[in-house]
Amino acid sequence: MFTVDPKSSAPIYEQLVAQIIRAIARGLLRSGEQMPSVRELASNLLVNPNTVSRAYQELESRNFIVTMRGKGSFISDLPLEQVKRAAIQSHVQTLCVVADELSISNEDLYQLLIQTREDLSC
Repeated sequence: MFTVDPKSSAPIYEQLVAQIIRAIARGLLRSGEQMPSVRELASNLLVNPNTVSRAYQELESRNFIVTMRGKGSFISDLPLEQVKRAAIQSHVQTLCVVADELSISNEDLYQLLIQTREDLSC
């Protein structure tokens, strides 16, 4: 279900966090569903268990998962709109930083965003 790209500039734990948040937002992971254990996911992805543990800690600190000692980690019951916003927020932040660096106005950025969405819609 999850993959990592060791050549990516994004740390592996951040890749996992982003993928898990998107999976929740898309309904692939549901409230109350148990996550794979740290060791299991690390073994499947061929990464250090500490990397998966760090991803889980980040997800827990942002209230996307709840960890119960001895039982495992479970998807929390966050409103779907909150999860969807979180799934896209870092991309929007990056877009805004680049637009600011290029002195693109909010209106031009908005128009570009609308046009791009229309172009991608089939």
